[in-house]
Amino acid sequence: MLFRLPSFGHRFNTIQEYFWKSLRIGWLPILLVIIFVAQNHAFNFWLDIFPTRYLIRRSLVSLALGILLFGPGLLLPKNIKYYYLLMISILVALLFVFQYLYHSYSGGFLQVSALLYIGQSTTLLSAVQALFVYKLLFFILGPVLVVWAWWRERRARQSTVVFTKLEYYATAVAMVFLIIVSYTYVIWRDQTEPNNYVSILHYEKIFDYNALVSKLGIMNFSVGDLISVLARTDEVSAEDISFLNAYNHTEPATTTTMAGNFGIAKGRNLIIVQVESLENAVIETKINGQEITPRLNQFAKDGRYFSNYYSPVGAGTTADAEFAMLNSLYPLFDTVAFIEYAYNHYEALPKLLASSGYHTYSFHGDVSSFWNRANMYPGLGYEQWFDRHDFDIKRKVGPYDLADSDFFEQMIPKLQSLPAPFMATLITLSSHTPFDLPDDLETLVLSNNPKLDWLQQHYLQSVHYVDSAIGDFIDRLILAGLYDKSIIVIVGDHGSFTNIGEAMGVRKSVLPYWQKMQAPMIVLAPGLDLQGVDDRPAGNIDVFPTLANLLGVTPKGKIFGRDLMNSDERSVVMRNPVSGTVNSVVTDKFAFQSTVDGVFERGSCFDLSSKKNTTVENCRTLYERATNDVRASDIAVKGDRITKNY
Repeated sequence: MLFRLPSFGHRFNTIQEYFWKSLRIGWLPILLVIIFVAQNHAFNFWLDIFPTRYLIRRSLVSLALGILLFGPGLLLPKNIKYYYLLMISILVALLFVFQYLYHSYSGGFLQVSALLYIGQSTTLLSAVQALFVYKLLFFILGPVLVVWAWWRERRARQSTVVFTKLEYYATAVAMVFLIIVSYTYVIWRDQTEPNNYVSILHYEKIFDYNALVSKLGIMNFSVGDLISVLARTDEVSAEDISFLNAYNHTEPATTTTMAGNFGIAKGRNLIIVQVESLENAVIETKINGQEITPRLNQFAKDGRYFSNYYSPVGAGTTADAEFAMLNSLYPLFDTVAFIEYAYNHYEALPKLLASSGYHTYSFHGDVSSFWNRANMYPGLGYEQWFDRHDFDIKRKVGPYDLADSDFFEQMIPKLQSLPAPFMATLITLSSHTPFDLPDDLETLVLSNNPKLDWLQQHYLQSVHYVDSAIGDFIDRLILAGLYDKSIIVIVGDHGSFTNIGEAMGVRKSVLPYWQKMQAPMIVLAPGLDLQGVDDRPAGNIDVFPTLANLLGVTPKGKIFGRDLMNSDERSVVMRNPVSGTVNSVVTDKFAFQSTVDGVFERGSCFDLSSKKNTTVENCRTLYERATNDVRASDIAVKGDRITKNY
């Protein structure tokens, strides 16, 4: 005789009967939970994110979250159940798909904070076609199953089976019990693990998201990220202000030397061409005997070529590069200054030049709301900015329609109409992912090249096209009589995220792990005898002081970069994208690389002269200075204290 549960108001059926009744009522949410767990594992296995590490823990927390999400389908009335399950399964499917595509593209994870900028960055959406794989169909299995089950039940028109009141409460208690036990076990294992540098209870201090996703699965990671964002405050504390005040007393207000060639270009126009996704790996590099960037290669010889230049950016990518170059401040690691701090009191390069008699303009082929530029630019000191509505789109090229060749051609009459001296920032578009050009504009011969995948081949084609467009632009500047009256800066805004340097075997950076962030910067200053190759470390924050020194103007607020024409010290800092702390530093003599736990003593120090590892203590001073610099920069931005106490 089967065991019977004790009576409580209403008597339970046998356990066996209750079990089959539960399956009949809840087979759909139960199956959705099983699929959900499998999807979390598939995500890690397919993207090779420590797939077998923490397998049991990932299974348990995925089970717990799956019950939390789909379990209510066991308890809801029939007329509500399918609506609820469909809504949840669609949200889960979308999140799986977007996380998979985002990681495939950038190597990182889509965070809740990034949703604030979803209207600014079409990078992921434009790359969907290039990155789509049939594996993604597995992630949309949930909503497909719900729709099928709903249709099947409506056709069957069978009588509805429901729980008794006691069975209903027992089911709810069982689900809560499983959720609590699963999460409690994982937390206990996490806290008792020796040398644990990825503690799930200290989400804000995580250094390595890959290990965290390996423990929790991508869905629990996303939920934790949401909680972290909701709990986060960007208010500057009294301790922060005290630190900034002390920092200001020990560090000079500006690092511009105001010596050497100070003011040798005074009164000249300044034209900055910020090139989308231009990596240094393609400069002076050939593919199948063809120069990828023949015009830029020539400009590198005609001007000052900074061959060891880096563009460390955060979630804002292009906007972060622009922010760092114009302000000589570090990009924020957890948000985008162009959006969150657009109304700060900045002392940017355009504002400085405007106070010295310059007229300041920005030109971009997208709408002014892109990266919130319309709200950011007044505070930076731009007099006027032009967007896609000010250009004639003769032929749609790339994800933003306006072809760079048309953009540069139409720039000449616009620049000729500007009162001199002027500062003009030109931001290109055609080499933006997914690097999709019309066939007739893809002029490199890349057929039968097994080294390159589809995305890499199209990247080279787009860069080759943009190189030609920039070359034509310089030719037109010469014909218009503007070339000799100007300083022209050509700089890549960030890497292409295609691993193009590795695919082509190009190693221009001393440190291989910095290869993806290495961009070229070329300064053309005709008649000023500035030609040459500068292979010392340089970065985005150095652009402001370098140009200020050449143009003979002195920054009014605190800047963190160095004048590349005169400075004896060079330093480039890469931040950990998760914690915001210093991940690595490169100077003329040493290069420091942190470990994933962020503990300095566990990091490595590389002697650039001997090209050998040395004791980590040789890097302590540069590490501590970089740490103080990025903290001071963050406080100045988040507390709107850029112009205070200096």
